[in-house]
Amino acid sequence: MKRIFAFLLIFALLCTACGAGVQTNAGASSTAAAPGGSTAAPAQDSAETLTDPTDRSRETTEDFSVTSEAGEITPDGSVYTIVSAGEYTLSGALPDGQIVVDAGDEDEIKLILDNAAISCSTGAPILIQNAAEVTVKAAEDSYNTVTDLRTGSADGIEEDAAIYAACDLKLSGSGTLIVETAFDNGVKSKDDLSVKNLTLKVTAVGNALKGNDSVTIKSGNLILISTASDGVKTENTGVSSKDKQRGTVSIQGGQVDIYAACDGISAAYNVEISEEETCIVNICTASYADLGTAAAGAETYLIVPGSLYSETCDYYAYLYNDDDSDGLFVQCVYETMVYSGRTGYYGLVFRIPDGYRNILFHIVTRGAVPDGTNCKASTTGETVNTAMNGYLLTSVSGDTAYGDWVQITSGGNSSKTTYSAKGIKAENEILVDGGTVTIRAGDDGLHANGGTALENGAEGLGNITVNGGSVTVTSADDGMHADNALTINGGTVIVVESHEGLEANVITLNGGTTYVYADDDGLNACKGAATPMVIINGGYAEIRTPSGDTDAIDSNGSFLMTGGTVLVLGGAQMGGMAGSVDTDGTVTVTGGTIVALGGICQTPQSGSVNTYVSNGTSFASGEYRIADASGNTIFSFTLSGSCSSCWIASDAFALNGSYTVEKDGSTFLSWTQSSQTEGDAGNYGFGGFGGFGRH
Repeated sequence: MKRIFAFLLIFALLCTACGAGVQTNAGASSTAAAPGGSTAAPAQDSAETLTDPTDRSRETTEDFSVTSEAGEITPDGSVYTIVSAGEYTLSGALPDGQIVVDAGDEDEIKLILDNAAISCSTGAPILIQNAAEVTVKAAEDSYNTVTDLRTGSADGIEEDAAIYAACDLKLSGSGTLIVETAFDNGVKSKDDLSVKNLTLKVTAVGNALKGNDSVTIKSGNLILISTASDGVKTENTGVSSKDKQRGTVSIQGGQVDIYAACDGISAAYNVEISEEETCIVNICTASYADLGTAAAGAETYLIVPGSLYSETCDYYAYLYNDDDSDGLFVQCVYETMVYSGRTGYYGLVFRIPDGYRNILFHIVTRGAVPDGTNCKASTTGETVNTAMNGYLLTSVSGDTAYGDWVQITSGGNSSKTTYSAKGIKAENEILVDGGTVTIRAGDDGLHANGGTALENGAEGLGNITVNGGSVTVTSADDGMHADNALTINGGTVIVVESHEGLEANVITLNGGTTYVYADDDGLNACKGAATPMVIINGGYAEIRTPSGDTDAIDSNGSFLMTGGTVLVLGGAQMGGMAGSVDTDGTVTVTGGTIVALGGICQTPQSGSVNTYVSNGTSFASGEYRIADASGNTIFSFTLSGSCSSCWIASDAFALNGSYTVEKDGSTFLSWTQSSQTEGDAGNYGFGGFGGFGRH
């Protein structure tokens, strides 16, 4: 979890929605709706998660055995070493034992778990040191457990997973496999890791699944839990000797439920979601993960100045109450570097479970289990300060450490996590071709970094592309953020809750259905390698932000619409600096229909389709219909809140044509389109400031 961020250390406590719930109708025959409307789009809570497959009553107590018709096994006490190719069946309970694979470079091994229970306190319970490829298969209807009982720090230990493979690793079978570890990673391959058919639950303090070269989930039912790190992770970005690009996480089918303290999926290269309809991905990060006692309580940082930090030491918080009951030791794990001014600080994260009143900190020798007496230095006890999220060590004198409570903030959106807790993160591209993806994230929902130096000699593209399926996001920061291009070609995208909805250098909507709900900007084209642009070529889009200093569509460059249907509900008019569509450049509409409700910053420029502007008109809750003189519906929508002002641009508006806006069946506005821009434009100011890019 050694991720580097820049934090600001502060020694102090930090000090009317526009149209909530909107039903829309693009033409007389098609209907779409937003969450909360009378014909609502799929709500976030509609995601169906898997049932926990853990059943302790099924765990075997039979004597352990390893059988093989042709393979070679070398037993040594409770350690069984497999040294040749073949198929091996493992059954029964192996307490504090180990399965080791140390075969030839060309050997392919299959381990069949048939009601096996394997645990180890001295190493990885299943340790694959050498082979060409190993398959771990859960036999049909079998129930199997692999438990890593190691304690202490995993730093410097290569074989840091309950199931560890130095070669390609495949997990498969129609049985059940439960993997648990409080040491580090759950299942790890130094090369490629794949899962097929299996019912799998992994609970780990580190990554639940890690394949250094790739992770591929083909099918099965997976529950992946990381109580202090990422759910699924890849690491390498080079190209193999067989010209295969490394670093991709690919989900091709089945259902995957991820609960992670940090990122749900963190890919060194790409994240790819298959077009299969049976592909279901549910991701919860940070507080949304609800990780229980392993991560319960408030997340807090022990801040250690570089002058006091030692890599030969471990740091623990001891939590206790005023009675004589035993307290709780919680290790403070290195998370990030914290900077304040010119001095570097180490941020060590831990959680304070509910129910503890007092706290002190112990510094012990690396690897030592604290018992209250074997510490190198300790603070004196004091009351937990729930108003702060950090404790700063200021000095150590002899065996006594001194410090004080502080507040850490990363700036920007105060509700997001101060560390990376994104739903899906990739250093190159995120591609969603189908399936159903539901994300609740304490940070960005989907995030693609651009400009990262990759081992293949290129730089990360920083693109997100949605071609089909459905993506539903609740996020504490951006719903989707791409450093370069964010493109929606099809499918359904719903950003239920966010700080900024869709953010990228260039945002392009070519098709599909998009709903965006944001506290700040709905669509934000920020500065980057290309000229910032919001481009809408087709599909249906609904973008809503609350009243105030917000923009539904905000571009540091320009806005271009050539087709499709768009409903915009933006911030209040604030001197031309906040509203429905706000750009640093131009607003151009050459096709389609857009209804922009809220503050008016700009209207379409010359050369656009015909536009009607009504400045200062109040749109209260009700059902609205835009119609031509023959009564044909051009666009209809329902408001459950209120907005002031609007502009409407449509390729259905003809010069000298007559049009009305009806509210609840009665004429609300009417006009004749005698020029390109018609109506009461009033003084709505000039183009305001575009949103600043946040990465």
